[in-house]
Amino acid sequence: MDLSVNSLSTFQEIFGLMTVKEKNVLEKTKYEVDYKKGEIIYKKGTQTSQLLFLTSGLAKSYIDASTDRILIIRLIKPYEILGILGSYVGKQEPYSVMAVEDCHCCFYDIEIYKDIARGNSKVYDKLVENICIHTLQCYSKFLSLSQKYVNGRLAEVLLYLYNDIYKTNPLKLSINKFDIADIISTSEDTVTR
Repeated sequence: MDLSVNSLSTFQEIFGLMTVKEKNVLEKTKYEVDYKKGEIIYKKGTQTSQLLFLTSGLAKSYIDASTDRILIIRLIKPYEILGILGSYVGKQEPYSVMAVEDCHCCFYDIEIYKDIARGNSKVYDKLVENICIHTLQCYSKFLSLSQKYVNGRLAEVLLYLYNDIYKTNPLKLSINKFDIADIISTSEDTVTR
């Protein structure tokens, strides 16, 4: 589950590639929303009309299973872009996003962003790169889930949390054992043991 296959480009990096005119056009569509821990930012199937990113907090993207379980795809840090996948395929989000900590989110009109990307090859390249990295991260996670025993998956997720999310020792987790179980696709009892 090497979710750090490559790091996703942040909104700040992509925004920095835009011209002043492009930035101004995009900024006119911006609005901001605060979410409390546990609030749904958007649900799977939501119609995509906004590009969004967190400016603070931590969120999780997940897919509901047919049972009472979910599979956490990844944890989302500030300035990672969301809302792109659904805007290109089916016009609906393929997964849900929930605040793991209190979050502050910025929203932009996705069609304006796509128009800017069509006219600015550097922005377009970063957009495509982000989609590819996200896909590679999903492949890596699928491979890990299918080929590693639970102990290996647990060790891998702890390294992921340390190296890519919290970057502190000891870890001060804002996620719980249920979230860890949902990241590695096992029961919370197994995580506790």
